Amino acid sequence: MKKHKFKKRFIILGIVIFLIVFFMGYYINYIGDTYDMHTGIFGLSYDDIEVQMKTSRDDVVVLSDYEIDENGELVLELRSDDDGEVDADITVSIEKGERYIPMKTHFSVNDMGTIVENRYGNLNCNGYMEITIAFLVMMLLILIVMVASFIECLNKNWFSYSMIVYGGVALYIFGLLVLMGYKILNSAVTSLSALLVLIGDVGSYFLVMMLPVMVLMAVSVSVSNIWLMRHEGYRPVNALGIVISVVWLVGLCAVLNIGYLGSFMYSTPVLSRIRVIATYVICYFESMLVSLIVCAFTASRHEPPLDRDYIIILGCAIRSDGSLTPLLKGRVDSALNFEKRQYDANGKHACFVPSGGQGADEVISEGEAMERYLLEQGVPAERIIREDKSTSTFENMKLSREVVEKTDPDFVNKKTAFATTNYHVFRGYILSKKNGFEAQGISAKTKWYFFPNAFLREFIGLTVDKISAHIIFLVALAAIVAAIEYFI
Repeated sequence: MKKHKFKKRFIILGIVIFLIVFFMGYYINYIGDTYDMHTGIFGLSYDDIEVQMKTSRDDVVVLSDYEIDENGELVLELRSDDDGEVDADITVSIEKGERYIPMKTHFSVNDMGTIVENRYGNLNCNGYMEITIAFLVMMLLILIVMVASFIECLNKNWFSYSMIVYGGVALYIFGLLVLMGYKILNSAVTSLSALLVLIGDVGSYFLVMMLPVMVLMAVSVSVSNIWLMRHEGYRPVNALGIVISVVWLVGLCAVLNIGYLGSFMYSTPVLSRIRVIATYVICYFESMLVSLIVCAFTASRHEPPLDRDYIIILGCAIRSDGSLTPLLKGRVDSALNFEKRQYDANGKHACFVPSGGQGADEVISEGEAMERYLLEQGVPAERIIREDKSTSTFENMKLSREVVEKTDPDFVNKKTAFATTNYHVFRGYILSKKNGFEAQGISAKTKWYFFPNAFLREFIGLTVDKISAHIIFLVALAAIVAAIEYFI
């Protein structure tokens, strides 16, 4: 994969977003020292009214003028003279003082001179719509870059954790963008407070939108775990799905205000802010999980070109008598079938690399067991290069490369495939790259109940492997929101 293309793309994206935030801050600072206060009073004429404003401090906010706009609403024009906070009493005299309309409000002026009105808890300032548009534009730019990167990976079969991140972020941003766009088009954003409420609530809308998918996934991994424990015995890894499903359900109750825990998260302003952050974090990782499922399924369906020089067969447990289990036999048979189709298509044979060490309860190594089976199927010994020391998928790839390079130093430039069970194919792509060579997966079918738990394990692997990327994205999102709040 030509990573420099992606790096260039993301560097440009980062620069553009920084410029948008910078110029948005400059623009808000430029217009923020004035404020057009909409009074909600209609049907007046200039000859009928007189406006007065008294404040707790005369040097913070000053009434400079007033007008009746095209909708017939009385709009007061204010300016800031100094930073600080003031309470304001505004009186509108109608028909030469015969009738009065009193109003109370509160103004805050930050050190940049930006006026923010707080009228009965409703915040507003000049430029709130421009802030909204800038926020949507930044989200749209991120979406475009992520979709372009995901499609490029998909078209070129670059299956990797990065591909999952591209797809997950794209889904995440798309969902938020659609929900925010829908609300804005339906006039849900009429003030700064409305924008901030929308930013806080849209995460909850996203969780509700994803609820059917996530419930299906939680049920699937829980049932998968039960099947695994019945067939393979109880091990912590076989109960992983049940544990994570329970944690997800508790988190969902907390952020969606369900039950006692949900009420507790609304009990103080600090907890409410934590709830909003937690909502977006859950949304983000739900998107990553869905992206992982799509990527892993796509990888398992991909057929390598019929031109391979080597086929690495990834090992797993064998029977007590040294014969292959159905799971391992499926992997070897898929490699044999692929090699036969390749030879029938272009007359080219591939060398087999059965890879797997000997477990404590195994009479021979997995590599030797597979070699014996290959010989029984008529594969000549000279086309078999056994690797029998590995204890993990990572070592399968690492040690297979090492044993092949003893006879073929140019192995990394050869065309290689690996055969494994369908739920394991995506991991094979990742670990071959980690060991410095490109290989494409040959998929063998297996029982359905292996899939959900395998996806979950890959999801944990994604989280750990790309932890810095996840942190950077979430911090960047928080920084954008913080920048908006600072400038207002």
